[in-house]
Amino acid sequence: MSVSSTTATNVSNALSGLSGYDFSGIVDSLVSVYKLPETQMVTKQTTIQTTKDAWRDVNTRMAALEATLTGLSDSTTWTATQATSSNTNLLSATTGINAVQGVYNIKVINTAQAQTVTSTLQAVSSATVATTLTAGTFTITIGGVAQTVAVAAGDSLQTIADSINNAKAGVSATVVQVAGGYQLAITARQTGSTNAASFANVTGTVLTDLGILDGSNVLNVSQPAADANLTINGIQNITSATNTVTSVIPGVTLNINGADNGVSNITLNVTADNSTAQTKIKAFVDQYNSTMDFIATKLSYDSTTQKTGDLFGDQTLQSIQERLRGMLSGTLNNPTGPYLTLSSIGISTSGQDYGKDATLSFDTSKFATAMAANPQSVANLFGAAAGGVTPTTDTTNTQGLANILENYLHPMVMYGGSFALQQTGYDTQLTDLKTQISDFETRATAYQAQQKLKFANLETILAGLNSQGASLTSAIASLTSQSNTK
Repeated sequence: MSVSSTTATNVSNALSGLSGYDFSGIVDSLVSVYKLPETQMVTKQTTIQTTKDAWRDVNTRMAALEATLTGLSDSTTWTATQATSSNTNLLSATTGINAVQGVYNIKVINTAQAQTVTSTLQAVSSATVATTLTAGTFTITIGGVAQTVAVAAGDSLQTIADSINNAKAGVSATVVQVAGGYQLAITARQTGSTNAASFANVTGTVLTDLGILDGSNVLNVSQPAADANLTINGIQNITSATNTVTSVIPGVTLNINGADNGVSNITLNVTADNSTAQTKIKAFVDQYNSTMDFIATKLSYDSTTQKTGDLFGDQTLQSIQERLRGMLSGTLNNPTGPYLTLSSIGISTSGQDYGKDATLSFDTSKFATAMAANPQSVANLFGAAAGGVTPTTDTTNTQGLANILENYLHPMVMYGGSFALQQTGYDTQLTDLKTQISDFETRATAYQAQQKLKFANLETILAGLNSQGASLTSAIASLTSQSNTK
């Protein structure tokens, strides 16, 4: 709240100045002096608000830093793998959790395909015109589940296709235009031999009339259902109902894109993928540097401009800054060797400004070397479970960087934590100051009214005296004039 000058202006306007004295200026000066405590409260209010906002921003950055720790302590970050195929036209692959690393020699005999049955050529002018079919019903069965389709006399091919689709029998029906007319095509929605459909007339001879079944009830199959067939490392007849195979190599999904009857030998390499861990580490390093840069700005002092940061000299923030620096530069509690410091795996203090800013740099080459030599120790150093070892998270013997930082940061940034309590304290101070300023403003208004009344009365008295003096001066002048004429 700023100091109001409204009352002072009203006082100035209320004093006429007939006495010749600047009582309005006197009142303004008195009110300004009276309001000095209020000015000090407003300044304090601004200072507290600035401090509150600065700490809120510190909290935001510290919370963002904590968020990066989850990726570092996640064991899947350190067991990520990648799969590389020598012939992606035939086979590609993706890896998941616990993928078994190795080299696999694969041959694709054939792909999985869905069964398609077709009618004979129907000599109609369009898919929607009436046919000469008689009424009847037939069943479509997949996996022992049968659905019945009813056909009315004269139904068009499109109407029959719609009826099949509406039956939800696990197939899709379309009408295809060919030379001389149209054909009805019915395709299983899923690949594989177990998903092939069987057809049977129930009443009438609709399927026979369409040519889907012949006189001996033999199905007119234009594309038979088939399972994918692979050979992996010499093991033959590995089959799958789909072209996505997940049950052969643990943690690896094979995507069959084509087949050449096993002519080509495809080499699939499943290897460690350090890029996931590098991405998580880079996210942490970037956020740590951003946080430390922000803290340094808030604690800064510019000797040239003599300007200070919003939290200059704040011992709590200085302690946080020093604690974070110490945690990352010192020896970490790692349950497995040989890596005990971040610098040993490629994370070290930047040489910028001779290392004074304490920001971090990340040497990915050194990190890759450490991962190749002992990935378990690297993972454990960051607090992730690896190699059968799970770093402890208890506060008495915390192991791994992510766990150590989590135990330090979380009590500050969590809901109801120390930062939240700090904000509540600032809010209480601001509310109290707002009340005090409002109360003082009320008193200042009353004080101004009192001064106005006092000086208005004085103005009236002096104006009267001035009037009397003027009358007396006039009378004396008149007497003097009369005396001189005699």
